[in-house]
Amino acid sequence: MVTNEACLAAVSVSMQERYGDIRNAAKKAARSRGWTTKSFMNWLYGKNAPRMQDLIVLMADCPKLHAEIDRMVEETRQCLQQSKL
Repeated sequence: MVTNEACLAAVSVSMQERYGDIRNAAKKAARSRGWTTKSFMNWLYGKNAPRMQDLIVLMADCPKLHAEIDRMVEETRQCLQQSKL
C-alpha cells in the first residue's frame, strides 16, 4: 500500500524536477496560483502535502506528478483487489 511518506516524496520530487531550475520558482508559482510561498516551499521539500484542489493544479502543471499519482492509484487498486475475499 502507498504510505503518506511516499505521497509526500512523489509531490516533492516531481515539483523539484518541474520547478527546480526556475529562478524564484516559489514566488512565481505561488503568486500565479494564489498559494503562499511558504505552502509552496513546504510541498517542494516534502514537509506538508497540498490540499486536494492544490494537488490537482500541481498534477495538471507537472505531468510527472500526474503519472506518479496514477501509478500509486493503480498499485493501491491492485493491493485492494488482491485482499478481497
